[in-house]
Amino acid sequence: MSGLKATVLPERGVLRIGGADARPFLQGLITNNIDLVEDGRAIYAGLLTPQGKFLFDFFVHADGDTLLLDCDGTRAADLLKRLNFYKLRAQVTLDDLGATHAVATYWGADAAPAGAVADPRFAGLGFRAIAPKSANLLDGAEAATPADYHRHRIVLGVGDAHRDFEPDRTFPLEVNFDELNGIDFKKGCFVGQEVTSRTKRRGSVRKRLLPVLVEGNLPKPHTPVRSSGREAGMIFSGDTETSRALALLRLDLIDGAVLEAGDASLTPEKPVWATFELEGEADEA
Repeated sequence: MSGLKATVLPERGVLRIGGADARPFLQGLITNNIDLVEDGRAIYAGLLTPQGKFLFDFFVHADGDTLLLDCDGTRAADLLKRLNFYKLRAQVTLDDLGATHAVATYWGADAAPAGAVADPRFAGLGFRAIAPKSANLLDGAEAATPADYHRHRIVLGVGDAHRDFEPDRTFPLEVNFDELNGIDFKKGCFVGQEVTSRTKRRGSVRKRLLPVLVEGNLPKPHTPVRSSGREAGMIFSGDTETSRALALLRLDLIDGAVLEAGDASLTPEKPVWATFELEGEADEA
């Protein structure tokens, strides 16, 4: 397929959720609507704390009568443990398929390769697939590297939970769950819904994860960002080839200000998918 690039993402894990209650079980927990998951269509979703803070994110794929979760492999065991905590008497089976299955991502072409689904966050990100490790996931595509994929997403301003989100500290709207199709505000209850819905309704998102153009040496992750001497945020993942990084920034301190991180100066950029403005929003009472 002309122009299609592909790579396996070794840092991703795969969980399987089966049983008669698999869908209603997830529906009551996660931020997105499980009814949207079908053959050929996945959703992006999160599992939050009761206080509305980020814990885990994942993609939910249909696999016959079961569901597959494409998740952060370094925290797959923690996610499995959390799901078991919520299981109670539900007729649900939970399995870790990380040893046998892999996640691949594809970008650079408009048509999905066989077995892949569109990345539900933003069309420009491309496609994703889950398959046994024995399968040829890169067939018909130009082989790329995980670093190539992360460069692609950083330029588009899309975060990666392992690199850019802080569990139990970050709020989902700060890392753009609402802008990247990760929350269905009309689906009904989910863990952390009250805080999340109230924040959205009041327009009280004070920080956003944004792409920044870097002039100077690329700052290391977790380098503080300063605006006129005030702490304005923090650097997360970056790419030296494109001189870009992702930073969680206070919106009220970036409008027209000179931002600095280490010895570098930063220029925030509005992602092409974003509907919010790069300016301060109302603080929540």
